[in-house]
Amino acid sequence: MRVCVVIPAYEPGEELIAYVKAIQEAALGPIVAVDDGSSSDYAHIFAALREQGCTVLAHSENRGKGAAIKTALEWYRLHPNGCGGIVTVDCDGQHTVPDVRRVCEAMALCPRSLVLGCRDFGEGTPTRSRTGNRVASAAMRALYDIDLKDTQTGLRGLPNAMHEGLLGLRGERYEYELNMLIFAKQQGFPYTIVPIETVYFNNNAGSHYRTVEDSARIALQLCTGLVQYAMSAGLSVVVDVFLYCILVKWILLSWDTAPRLFWAAVIARICSSVVNYACNRHLPYVQEKRVGVTVIKYYCLWLVQLTASFAGAWLLCVGLQMDDMLAKLLIDAFLAVASYQIQLRWVFHKKETPDVSAQETAQEAAR
Repeated sequence: MRVCVVIPAYEPGEELIAYVKAIQEAALGPIVAVDDGSSSDYAHIFAALREQGCTVLAHSENRGKGAAIKTALEWYRLHPNGCGGIVTVDCDGQHTVPDVRRVCEAMALCPRSLVLGCRDFGEGTPTRSRTGNRVASAAMRALYDIDLKDTQTGLRGLPNAMHEGLLGLRGERYEYELNMLIFAKQQGFPYTIVPIETVYFNNNAGSHYRTVEDSARIALQLCTGLVQYAMSAGLSVVVDVFLYCILVKWILLSWDTAPRLFWAAVIARICSSVVNYACNRHLPYVQEKRVGVTVIKYYCLWLVQLTASFAGAWLLCVGLQMDDMLAKLLIDAFLAVASYQIQLRWVFHKKETPDVSAQETAQEAAR
């Protein structure tokens, strides 16, 4: 399948010229390099790429890798050239031409998959790269139910069906690549994993990754779903307490104490759950958006959580003589964490249809 090879580049080394020539010799399709605000000292490199027939797009200032990919996507929308998608490649030569070819082959077999060239991070991998990927991978599993060993790979095959959504995706720098993974999960694009060679030059000294600033951006993106979940839960608590007070102190004031407190708690909890469900349907990890399916699962979880809250608080009060409010806070905090994981993996999880071709591609690449 013919593809458009996109190379985001910020102040690249001279080796980029030979690397682009090698990709051209592989005859994969047109090549687009995006000069992401490099200084004038690097103008001769991009001039050489133009002379080789490579399309060069330029930013007037450094905007980040995500912005560079979006610029290429905008250009590609006007110049598809009969291609079946885009393959993004790093400019430092870490992605070998045979690996780029394998990703293209995987795209041809799995035209609706997000194809990822994934490294194994064995011996010789710089500590910063290995640690960063392990942390990001663990966080993606816990917060978004995305199980990938290499979440920061720059070698990716982006099918045409994804492009419109990717253009509107948030993120200008390295966090954009994480957003891409979450977007694919939400929209039901399967991942096709192609094992690739792990290549680093001079302990990755040529990387423009800013350890503090870019790591903070990635961490912020990773926590987005959890923060929004916490805000949704907080809003539900406010609604619950407010309605409870209104019912107990005003609407049901003439009732006897026991039924007044019981029904006030039940009505307030039901109303707050409606607010919580409505908010949670817009969280980043949501895949299954059908109300009929998710609302049944949600209220099954809600009923179990309500029962567990009452039972847990009672056990702590009776068994450990704990203050009733403290017991409720501890139990509800634990249940909130458990509820997040259950909603992620069950309530709003969309059952995926196995992609046989994707599995075969990964197995073939591994051999």
